[in-house]
Amino acid sequence: MKLKTLMGVIATGCIFGSTAFGDTLEKKGIVTAVTDSQITLQCGLETWIINRSSTTKVINGTLTPGSTVTVQCDLPDAQKKEEPSTATPAPEPR
Repeated sequence: MKLKTLMGVIATGCIFGSTAFGDTLEKKGIVTAVTDSQITLQCGLETWIINRSSTTKVINGTLTPGSTVTVQCDLPDAQKKEEPSTATPAPEPR
């Protein structure tokens, strides 16, 4: 029974530790879309969708489509959008 308690305490500590000391992400790019809940940035060939929260900060620039901004947010609030593959699939062997 003590082992289960110890494992519970360790798991709880890991969860609170990652929340309290969460990583932040800073992205610079061109604003492609802005809503009350999200910011979409084009950073080179990557597209990032950033959920707006109380910790999201615009470090530099103005949040208008077409402008260049630097946004800082918590790591869980940012997601890189996967682009569809443009590669031609290889033919199946006969």
